Amino acid sequence: MYKQVGVFSALTLILAVKPAPAQEPGRYQPVIAGEWRVLYRPVKAGPHVNDHTLFQDADGNWRFVGIATHRLLDLVTPYLGHAVGPSLEEPMQELPVLFRSDPDHRPKWAPHVVEDQGTWHLFCGPGRIRHYTSPDGIRWTFHDIAIRPGWASFRDCMVLKLDRSQWLMYCTDRDNTVSVYRSPDLFQWNFGQTAFRAVKPAAVYPRMPYGGISATESPFVMAYAGAYYLSVCLTSSSQPSSYAQTIVVRSENPLDFGVYAAGGPGETADLVTILPTHAAEYIHTPDGRWYITACGWSAYPGVEGKIPGSVSIAPLVWDPVPSPSGL
Repeated sequence: MYKQVGVFSALTLILAVKPAPAQEPGRYQPVIAGEWRVLYRPVKAGPHVNDHTLFQDADGNWRFVGIATHRLLDLVTPYLGHAVGPSLEEPMQELPVLFRSDPDHRPKWAPHVVEDQGTWHLFCGPGRIRHYTSPDGIRWTFHDIAIRPGWASFRDCMVLKLDRSQWLMYCTDRDNTVSVYRSPDLFQWNFGQTAFRAVKPAAVYPRMPYGGISATESPFVMAYAGAYYLSVCLTSSSQPSSYAQTIVVRSENPLDFGVYAAGGPGETADLVTILPTHAAEYIHTPDGRWYITACGWSAYPGVEGKIPGSVSIAPLVWDPVPSPSGL
């Protein structure tokens, strides 16, 4: 849930990418390992809470920044919900909304925050990906437009650090795809390639002129045990039950997670699990614990055990799974 890029090829990046941090090598799946409990339940910002980011500020407190609106499916809100707490083990305190006085009154969706060398970077869409910086994760200043994709619904950015000088940004792109951009410094971004595609019979939208809408929402990539795991919520109105289902696919190449077809023709993605959550964020704390979150529009199919109108959180563990035949 961060700038001038020299031009280097995707092949160069692939060769330069370092493996994920080493645990026991193998094929794993993330598993929800406890009950959902409320982390943040907005009141002032509105009861509808969706895509979000969680991070620690300079004081060590945990912060929530994300979509929170008074009206269902309000897609034009120019501010973001904001909350803080000392721990992920207790509910957060709601704060005044973030960016209320921002001169940029365009909608703000699905932020993601990372910290690098004492500077916090917040990216958000839709359309042009805006970039804000902060000296502490609390006070934010607009820096620039990070990406100009040319599609109004380009959104749901997530940033992954590969090493000291390599960053990847994953975004929901047109035609049920996830695109990956690359940067050496979080300030300058170049398009890398299509990192993931979903096709029928998976829960996708039909191809439409000008990109239409895309089902590959809330991409999030985790490095674990020598591989990379892409989490994607396939949200298509043609299959409403998919709203609270998130697929997780594995790859040893963070630039290519293949094609997902729900087991149908043309599938190349290595599916490891489907999790009952919407717009999930994954948090790996400094003390080694993992968490997963769930949220979503209150009127849509919910996650069992999650409180409507809230961001809920649960512990997460990684379990080994056998490799499928042929892989």
